[in-house]
Amino acid sequence: MKWIERKMANQSNLLRKKDIKRYHEDGFLVPKYKFSDEKLQTLRRAASDLISHYPHIPTEGLVSPHIFYIGSNRPDIHDAFLDICKMPELLDIVEQLIGPDIIIWGSRIFSKGPKTGRSTPWHQDGEYWPIRPLATATLWIAIDDCTEENGCLKILSGSHKDKILLPHESIAGSGAALDKEIHHDNLDEGNIISVPLEAGEMVIFDVFTAHGASPNFSDHRRAGFAIRYMPGTSLYDRNMNVGSGQDDVQTDLSKRALFLVRGEDKTGRNNFSIGHEGMLVEVTS
Repeated sequence: MKWIERKMANQSNLLRKKDIKRYHEDGFLVPKYKFSDEKLQTLRRAASDLISHYPHIPTEGLVSPHIFYIGSNRPDIHDAFLDICKMPELLDIVEQLIGPDIIIWGSRIFSKGPKTGRSTPWHQDGEYWPIRPLATATLWIAIDDCTEENGCLKILSGSHKDKILLPHESIAGSGAALDKEIHHDNLDEGNIISVPLEAGEMVIFDVFTAHGASPNFSDHRRAGFAIRYMPGTSLYDRNMNVGSGQDDVQTDLSKRALFLVRGEDKTGRNNFSIGHEGMLVEVTS
C-alpha cells in the first residue's frame, strides 16, 4: 500500500508510455521532470564544495562523489551527493526503465571550464564498466545551462539497439577527457542529436548508447552530475579488468561501493560490504 501511495503522490514525475517507448527506441530521453530551484541549489553547492575541496583533481575527474574519498574531512559533501542519488523522484523514473531492483554503483561530476573544457570523445560507457550483463541507465543532470557552444552532450540515436559494443580505438595522449574513441566509420552523422539542457533538466541514456561532447568554446562553465544505476539482475564483477587508463580519472573499480536502493539483488552475488569502510575511492594527487 505504501508503494502505491508513493506512486500516486509522484505521478507528475513519472514517464508516460510514449516516453518509455522513445527511450527504448532512441536510447535516450529528456524527461519532463526538472529539479526545483531548491534542489538545484543543493546540487550546485555540493558541486562547488567538491571542486574547491579537491583542487588537485581535474574537474572532469571527480569520480563517484557520492562515496567518501580517502583522507577527506568533509563527509557532508559526499553525503549530499548520495542523498541526490537516492531521491525518490529520480528512482521512480529509473524504475520505469530498468525495473524495480536498483543499485547505485557510480556517479561523476563533469565540469568544463570556460574556454578550457576538453572534448569528450565518442564512446559507449559499457566499454569501461565491469557489469555483466551490461545494463545501466545513466541520469545526467545539468548543473549549468548546457548549450552547443559550451559543449552539451551529443548522442548517436539508436546506437544501443543491437546491444553490442562498437569498436573503440586508443587515443591516449590526445588531451581528450577519455582515452578511447569509437572508430569514425561506426558513426552515422545523420543520427547524431545534440541535447541542450537548461540547468536542472536531465537526460537519461542506455549503457550502449554512443555519446560525446565538444570542447567548451564559451565564456561560461558547463557542469553536470551523472548518476549510474544498474538493475539487480546484473553483476558488478570486481574481477574484470576494465576502466579508463588515464591517471587523472582512474579509480579502483574493484573496491567501488554499491548501494542497493530499491528491491533485491536478484543475482545474489553482488557484494555490498566492500568499499563501505571509509576507503572507497582511489584519488590521485
